[in-house]
Amino acid sequence: MTHEKTFRLVIDALLIAIILLQNILPFLGYIPFGPFSMTLIGLTVIVAGVALGPGDGALIGGTWGLITFIRAFAWPTSPVAPLVFTNPLVSILPRLLMGMGAGYLYRWARQRHWGMHRSMRLAAACAALINSLLVLGLVYVFYQTPAVAHAFGATGNQTLGYVLMISLLTNAVPELILDVLVAPVIAVPLRQHWDRIRPKSKTKA
Repeated sequence: MTHEKTFRLVIDALLIAIILLQNILPFLGYIPFGPFSMTLIGLTVIVAGVALGPGDGALIGGTWGLITFIRAFAWPTSPVAPLVFTNPLVSILPRLLMGMGAGYLYRWARQRHWGMHRSMRLAAACAALINSLLVLGLVYVFYQTPAVAHAFGATGNQTLGYVLMISLLTNAVPELILDVLVAPVIAVPLRQHWDRIRPKSKTKA
């Protein structure tokens, strides 16, 4: 096995282990905040995508999504999880596309000769939006019911769309800011090493 493949397998395994710990240990992966929980796990997915590539980002994001799906049945992280995350289109697909999107967006920016930090910040911001907008958008499409609206904290005449918009502002925006600030700090050393050990023909991405 080449050094390139070994490094990739080790980092992927490490990131999957981190995601497992983030799902098990309180406040390491989820911070209860309103009807949803603010998540720090997206940061791990983004690091995988920008440091190793879209395939690895999809792997790590898909792993997170699968755990989210299973936890919705056995150990929900929030009051709405059993209602919406038991649907794999809501729990798995956005996380998978988040990691893949981070990888492709980083590659796109680098091909246009953006700096590494700037490219990672763009990828982190867009990937965070991919996850948040897809999750909330799919919830809106599939779960137009009073029970779900009430679980999100709707009162009186408040609609599901209204409370989802509030969730976007109070949860998704802080997550995006955190990802943009922290992802490059973690991912740059990994990416630099990854670029050094890859064949010359592949380092352009």
